Amino acid sequence: MESSEIDESQFIPTVTTKQREALLVSTLSSTSSSDHMLVSPQAVHRMHDPEDLVRLAAFVQNADEATKASVGGKLELISEQIKRLQEDARRVLDEAKRDMELNHAKCNFKRIPNKIYHLYRKPTGDTYFSMLSPKEWGSGLQDEFIGSYKLEFDMSWTAAEKIKERQARRTFDATLLGVSPKVSANFALEMH
Repeated sequence: MESSEIDESQFIPTVTTKQREALLVSTLSSTSSSDHMLVSPQAVHRMHDPEDLVRLAAFVQNADEATKASVGGKLELISEQIKRLQEDARRVLDEAKRDMELNHAKCNFKRIPNKIYHLYRKPTGDTYFSMLSPKEWGSGLQDEFIGSYKLEFDMSWTAAEKIKERQARRTFDATLLGVSPKVSANFALEMH
């Protein structure tokens, strides 16, 4: 096949025969097969048709509204995520501040992770940890009881009333990771 000839059978048709006939006009008056076809300027040039401009404007307006709705929904989701992250950051900072205060409380024994200690305040304002709960002190307790805290393995503190909640957050099914329960015992997090 010469380079000037084009095999139309290799192309995927994009218009119907009827559409093609409406767009093409013959350059010669005869209908011989040697006629050359040109695109009809009246069939493809529709600047004179005001309906086309109205349809185009309506399409653009609908596209703009769809884009605004899509972007609005995405921005709303991002805004909610930012608020949640801000709340999480505030909580982390509050916990870090509390942990620092607890770390500075006086203690006359070695603190061991996974144990619960009881925090008291002396009349002077100094705080200290004790291994004895208020119940164990009995009538001998002279200082103000502030609260009981569990020292975690990461050296953070958990208030006694939130220990179960924290354990629930840290519990996961190791089989979701494809790990057998026997192997999962090596993980720092608790398994169920």
